[in-house]
Amino acid sequence: MLDSREAVAGWLLAFFLPITIVALGALIRPELFYDRFVWQHLYGPIVADSIREPSVARAGVEASPGYTVTSTAVYAYYLLLSVVGIVELLERYDIGNSPEFFYALVPFGFLGGALRVVEDLGAFEPPVSFFFISPLIYVTMTVFTAVVFIAALRLEAQGRYESYWKPLAAAGTIAFVALTAFILIQGFLDPPIFAIVPIGAIVLATASWALIWYVIKFNAPNVFEATGTMGAIVLWGHMLDAASTAVGVEHFGYGEKQPVVDAIISTTGTAYSFILIKAALIVAILWAFDEKFFDEYERLPYLLLVAILAVGLGPGVRNTLRIMIGV
Repeated sequence: MLDSREAVAGWLLAFFLPITIVALGALIRPELFYDRFVWQHLYGPIVADSIREPSVARAGVEASPGYTVTSTAVYAYYLLLSVVGIVELLERYDIGNSPEFFYALVPFGFLGGALRVVEDLGAFEPPVSFFFISPLIYVTMTVFTAVVFIAALRLEAQGRYESYWKPLAAAGTIAFVALTAFILIQGFLDPPIFAIVPIGAIVLATASWALIWYVIKFNAPNVFEATGTMGAIVLWGHMLDAASTAVGVEHFGYGEKQPVVDAIISTTGTAYSFILIKAALIVAILWAFDEKFFDEYERLPYLLLVAILAVGLGPGVRNTLRIMIGV
């Protein structure tokens, strides 16, 4: 994608220019650039989340855990830039152009959600805990996944495995199982909640997924023609997020930190509406992944599917495990 020096320069400019402007602005007008932008929308919410407070204040400016419209826009901007940069790296190493790339990274979506619950248990103290709170946990998981990815590539180069994706998937799966076992040992508090609620959320997610998937597959098969099983996994991951959110908000007093989702719940009067709205959104996104897109962009579709899965499956796993152990 970045096939020229001008393209690379443009990417670097797009990445670092906003950071430079904010940094200089924080020196010149700290009350505007730092207090009312960095603190209120980016850094303050992470601090509040890490110390379990409904809000924290600096220079009279309050910040609350979760996302704001401003922070969501900032994170989305840098997510897109990161995808472009990672695609360039994949092209240089000639990897990431097959479904196996996607499947190998699915366990890391589960792992990210479990890792967030470790922070919920209070296993880390600030500032270390900052790196296990959204959105920084996505950076943490990206770095960790990259390290494991490089190790898997070396194992492939040494002839120990036919392909990198096998040790990569195995590492992610083993890490997730081990971390989940640790969470259950540390946080097991209430057997009835442990036995019933997570199963209910998973059953609701799976039932919603099956209904949507098969109705569309038999009535409009072209919607999932290009993504196939990958699309099915992405849809299920987001249904787990929506179902676990609905169960947590409606029955256990959890709050929604994403302002758009909170607005949907407030407008409709029920968190269960999020399941329908999110299903419609994910189906529309998957519909855009047609054969032409896969042919024209060899690696971008697979990486985008990984990114889309991560922002749904991770929170879904976290929600489910939190309810499971009562934190």
